[in-house]
Amino acid sequence: MSAPAMLVHDARSRGRHPWRGAMADAAGALGLVELWLTMGWYDVRQRYSRSVFGPFWVTISLAVFVAGLGVTYAALFRVPVFTYLPYVTVGMVLWSLITALLNEGAATFTAATAAIKQMPAPIGIHVLRVVWRNLIILAHNAVIVLLVLLACGVRPGWVGLAAMPGLVLLLLNGIGWSVTLGLVGARFRDMMPLVANATQMLLFVTPVLWRAEDLGTRRVLAELNPLFHLIEIVRAPLLGAGFPMESFAVATIVTLLNLGLAFALYARLRWRVAYWL
Repeated sequence: MSAPAMLVHDARSRGRHPWRGAMADAAGALGLVELWLTMGWYDVRQRYSRSVFGPFWVTISLAVFVAGLGVTYAALFRVPVFTYLPYVTVGMVLWSLITALLNEGAATFTAATAAIKQMPAPIGIHVLRVVWRNLIILAHNAVIVLLVLLACGVRPGWVGLAAMPGLVLLLLNGIGWSVTLGLVGARFRDMMPLVANATQMLLFVTPVLWRAEDLGTRRVLAELNPLFHLIEIVRAPLLGAGFPMESFAVATIVTLLNLGLAFALYARLRWRVAYWL
């Protein structure tokens, strides 16, 4: 009896068709939608197991932080509370999403070491898993935004729906960050503390706690920050300030560059992840 045929992947075959393999791998990950949805949901449940409020603890702590910050900084910046509080609330909720995507993105593959080594599935499912579980947390935190907008009399109307494409772009950037930072983090474990420290610093140089117009003639310093545009394309419509076309254009370019870099690294390095872990 002849030996069964075996499919061997060597370095040369990977080098000849890296893009095709990456596209097939990404498509396979997207096709396993039930798997990464379940894994992301289980991550949230496991994180808050045996807790009375569960993920709403994040919402409660963020609400307390925003309330104290809103009142204090409104007086410091000499801005009416009912004007500043919605601004900082939406900004902090979005910033919480961004920092979670960056920090957890750096640990995308290292946090899933057991699953990657034991489960024959595209590693892209763990990228989608990270984005999905943070979208669940965002849905909980959206309660704060709704209550603050109602309390402060902000009625965005139909303009508020323009925040949806902005949110989609933000989540697409989350996919790019999780791939790029996750791959680098799997190879160099210094990436995780580096990203954690960087996000703390970025909070103070990004218009989240302060407004870009407060810079006056130096507003360009805020506009050079891509995170400002990713936040503004969601925040401006929710505050009834209209759709920021310039920020949306910049955010689109940033998203394409981000995804392009992520795909290039994914095509070249995805097969090495299991050996790095």
